[in-house]
Amino acid sequence: MTFIQLLQIIAASCLLTLAAVMLLRSVRQRLSLWLEWQLPPRHLKLSGIRRRAPAAPVVNDTDEPG
Repeated sequence: MTFIQLLQIIAASCLLTLAAVMLLRSVRQRLSLWLEWQLPPRHLKLSGIRRRAPAAPVVNDTDEPG
């Protein structure tokens, strides 16, 4: 294999990789649009971690020193 043939293989590989990436991005975009159309909006909202508010301290009159 000559150096020119190696460069041709590298160039062909780069072009095929670029074409595959563009194809995958297109498929991903179409799938995303299809899912947006299929699902109600509540399924598409990002939800964070839900945390409960800390409980308020209980005031007990019987525990006071007297």
